[in-house]
Amino acid sequence: MITFKHRGFISEDIIQEQMAKKQLNYSDLSTKELGLLKDVYVDLKVKSMNDNDLKDFAIENISLQIKNTIGNDEELEAWQEMEDFFKDEFENTIREVQLKIRSKNVENPKTDVKEIKLDNEVKENDKKLDMWED
Repeated sequence: MITFKHRGFISEDIIQEQMAKKQLNYSDLSTKELGLLKDVYVDLKVKSMNDNDLKDFAIENISLQIKNTIGNDEELEAWQEMEDFFKDEFENTIREVQLKIRSKNVENPKTDVKEIKLDNEVKENDKKLDMWED
């Protein structure tokens, strides 16, 4: 193929030759180009995954998003996301989780100070709720 430069346009061969000489970096792209590259990657990556891969990927990412919260703002955001997901069943789900943890604690007495502190906070919250249930 013949390569030529004409009126400011560079042929495909010249572009490919220049790309081979220099390793591209994300900073070489404009914001729009980088955004489009990311969109193409996401689209093709998802399309290349089978159902099990997709489920595993979703579990891993949602788990990281929810479990790796740091500070009150992130914890509140995770809490609200869970509340939106469970909708009317959120309180029931919380109670089921609390019962499950309590039953495990009876089977395996706790020695972890953090677990004891958390359990005391839950009991304290329960007392506050009971005051209003007359």
